[in-house]
Amino acid sequence: MKSYWLTFSEDSPTKRVFYQILFIDSMLVTLAMFGAVATGHPPDLHFREEGFLTYVSCLQLVIAAVIAGKIFNLVKGSSSQELVKLKTFWLVICLGLTFLALDDGFEIHEEIDFLLHDLLNITQNTLTDLLDDLIVGGYILLSLLYFAFKRQQIHLFRRSLVFFQAGCVLTGIMVILDVASHNYYLASLVVDRAADREVFKQWLGAWEDGAKIYAEGMFIMTVYKCRQIVKSIDARAAVNKEQL
Repeated sequence: MKSYWLTFSEDSPTKRVFYQILFIDSMLVTLAMFGAVATGHPPDLHFREEGFLTYVSCLQLVIAAVIAGKIFNLVKGSSSQELVKLKTFWLVICLGLTFLALDDGFEIHEEIDFLLHDLLNITQNTLTDLLDDLIVGGYILLSLLYFAFKRQQIHLFRRSLVFFQAGCVLTGIMVILDVASHNYYLASLVVDRAADREVFKQWLGAWEDGAKIYAEGMFIMTVYKCRQIVKSIDARAAVNKEQL
């Protein structure tokens, strides 16, 4: 890990993009939260469906999907057989990120939640409201299982792992805050007045979506770094091929 951060400090393109993403995400999250409060609205106003942070979230996932698509095109036509073997992996990543962008924009997992309520004739309550969280948890579980299955191939991109790990940690925080914001249990442990509990719950919702924005930023960094690694390996392979 120590050697990686030494490399990171010398890798100006990666460092520049990292700080740009961090600055933009921080600015947008801060403006969304405190801009809403300053105008007398709940802190989670701009994080709700059709709030402007939803469009930011979709955009970040689209950016990550586009970069993954570029990596797929690179590995598909690479001079390195090691990279060519990764074309299916990167196609799956590209399609997965595209689906997540569509899910975020069109509320697919929420619609599945409503469909399950109707099909199973379930009365909506605090407990069943966690169904959409379970669906998101299913997305995460499937992703982790796929990465575990492809761990030998992922080893090639170990220098991007720090960004991926940061994204996973932030995603975990997002899920925990999402579950906590679905009921008043945690709020009741922190504040006594009912009105204050509602405000606390709204802040939990804002922090949850804020964590999601930062997680997506880290996943953009992950695929960006992977693209740099692929380009470097491909360039070396092309030089070696010419020398043969």
